Amino acid sequence: MKLGDTARDLRESFGLTQRAAAGLLGVSFVHLCNIENDKSRPSPELLAKFKDVFGVDLYIYAWCQRGDLAKLPAGMRDVTRRLTDEWTKIIEKKKREFVAGA
Repeated sequence: MKLGDTARDLRESFGLTQRAAAGLLGVSFVHLCNIENDKSRPSPELLAKFKDVFGVDLYIYAWCQRGDLAKLPAGMRDVTRRLTDEWTKIIEKKKREFVAGA
């Protein structure tokens, strides 16, 4: 699973350029670019910033968005679908807050 694709999708869903998102996350544009291109992994501190800025845990959200539900035990599939739905709601709320604060 490519974490970078999820980071990019999340940033783009907020309508942010890499430079703008990097500023919000407190990292360089180059570092964010490397993360989105899977050339670098985010530190625990940067993962915490992703959660603060975008409202989701990047690794869990990536799995929810791109993971293979068929590989999960049957009892976990519904839970994972519900988690994905909840993350979507959280992101939508954060986007509304983001726009209102801009």
